[in-house]
Amino acid sequence: MPRRRVLLAQLPIPPVGPEPLRGNVPLAAAYLTLVARRRGLEGAFTFDLLPPAIANEFGDAALVDAIDARAPDVLGFTCYLWNVVRTLHVARALKARRKELVVILGGPEITADNDWVLADAAIDFAVFGEGEQTFAEWLAWLAGGSDRAALGRIAGLGHRDGARFVRHAPRTPMSDLAPISSPYREGILDAGDAEQLLLETVRGCIFRCKFCYYPKAYDSQFFLAAEHVRGDLAHARDRGVREVFLLDPTLNQRKDFAAFVELLVECNPDGRLEYHGELRGEGITPAPAQRMRAANFVEVEVGLQSVAPRTQELMDRRNNLRAFETGVRALRDAGIRAKTDLIVGLPGDTPDTVREGYRFLRDRGLCDIAQVFRLSILPGTAFRQEAAMLGISFAPRPPYSVLATPTLSAEEIDELLAEAESVFDCTFDPLPEAGHPAWFDASRSTLGVPTSWSVDLDETPGRLVPPAAIAFVFALRFVTGEPFAHGARMAGALRELLAHNPHSTLLVVLAVRAEFPFDVLEHLREAMTPAPDVYQELHHVAHTGTGGAARRLAVELPEAARAQLDPEWCEELAALAEIVWR
Repeated sequence: MPRRRVLLAQLPIPPVGPEPLRGNVPLAAAYLTLVARRRGLEGAFTFDLLPPAIANEFGDAALVDAIDARAPDVLGFTCYLWNVVRTLHVARALKARRKELVVILGGPEITADNDWVLADAAIDFAVFGEGEQTFAEWLAWLAGGSDRAALGRIAGLGHRDGARFVRHAPRTPMSDLAPISSPYREGILDAGDAEQLLLETVRGCIFRCKFCYYPKAYDSQFFLAAEHVRGDLAHARDRGVREVFLLDPTLNQRKDFAAFVELLVECNPDGRLEYHGELRGEGITPAPAQRMRAANFVEVEVGLQSVAPRTQELMDRRNNLRAFETGVRALRDAGIRAKTDLIVGLPGDTPDTVREGYRFLRDRGLCDIAQVFRLSILPGTAFRQEAAMLGISFAPRPPYSVLATPTLSAEEIDELLAEAESVFDCTFDPLPEAGHPAWFDASRSTLGVPTSWSVDLDETPGRLVPPAAIAFVFALRFVTGEPFAHGARMAGALRELLAHNPHSTLLVVLAVRAEFPFDVLEHLREAMTPAPDVYQELHHVAHTGTGGAARRLAVELPEAARAQLDPEWCEELAALAEIVWR
């Protein structure tokens, strides 16, 4: 009997511009593959990971084609809030082509209380929580004949039964992380591809923050033994890695933190590796900060979230502000950059307490980079379970943005997020300029999918059909001396393109030679309106209050004609579209 093909994929955080994507490493898929191999399942299955370059670069239609060409029997996706909607779109398209395809989902977004995801008919199976053991047992069940009675005994799994989705008993996490060490050294992942290594040395967290999924998944901590850490870091050095991202939820929660830092020092004697991680400011003093710098930590993320005692109580995360300040100062004095987090929209916070948090960071110099986020009410978290009791309203789809609380109105949340940019003299989530040449750089694609397309409408009669299989980030340029005459053709082409690629990031540039009536821009904007679930648009609106992240419209005008154009006309134009002078 031929082996069945298992293809595992992880879609990236949707980009808002043409810059190369980094960091979308399918580590979870690699863990699944490693454990399945070690349990002898290669006799029944072949295992492949969708190359990150394809996942990162291909638009929806091209991605469906690429997966379909690999003819998988089993297709698994790792789901996060930034990719789950697009993942479901891709899964539905593939199920329409391949009726016998089995789709299984896992990842933080797949929780027993996330009903809208589990209701999607494209899902056959789901893995809740830690997935390696569950996935291996499920594959063994498939290979053994798929007995329906035995299926229900697989802990941590869920399966579709007609219109119902059946949730099994929860899975007990692995007490030893050795089985997942290491997909890099086993050749499943290549740390040299992006010169970065993702290293997980702990699962579980001693803190119970109610905005976080971790407390629901783990009741204890489980550690990767030192010899495995040494092996991974030696491999990273051999492969020319520059950056090591420690995925542990809070580095200094571990009782052996000092010894762990010394291990990182030992494994990086010449400082070739740069370490990044997340920790709490409390507990850090000058001595451990200096040892972290000796290891070559260059940047850490430090969570503050709120300075208000009532808010800290409600989120079950109590901060000692004096100790926090001591810790962040020690890190910065040691030469380690501090990215300090604040969350807007937490229950109990008021406009005054949020502003107090801003001033605390700014006036005391407690960050190199301030990260100010709108609260997301994530599935599987305590805040999701307590939302009604706490009076929190939130969006039902990713990014699950908080809309209002009893002490913060929707308008106040928006105002506070806008204020943060002024307070910290920065722009959160800036959009790349429409005139940046990278949008139309033909060399941007390394895999053959078109990244841009330009057509002279005055020279191209008839129907316009841009290619359906395009890059995830795509730039479309219409050149014409009479844009109003071609308005319907352009709008039709856009609708057709986006019907195949609803989750794309699209820049449309209308290159004209003179003034024109603005009605044509309204037609284009209507045709470009993103679907209500496009993540990059929702995320940008939630955190900046403005749209335009997924769909950009620009008008290109000749620089030589600027002096002749009516300034009032240009001002009105700028309210409808970005202006690019060439």
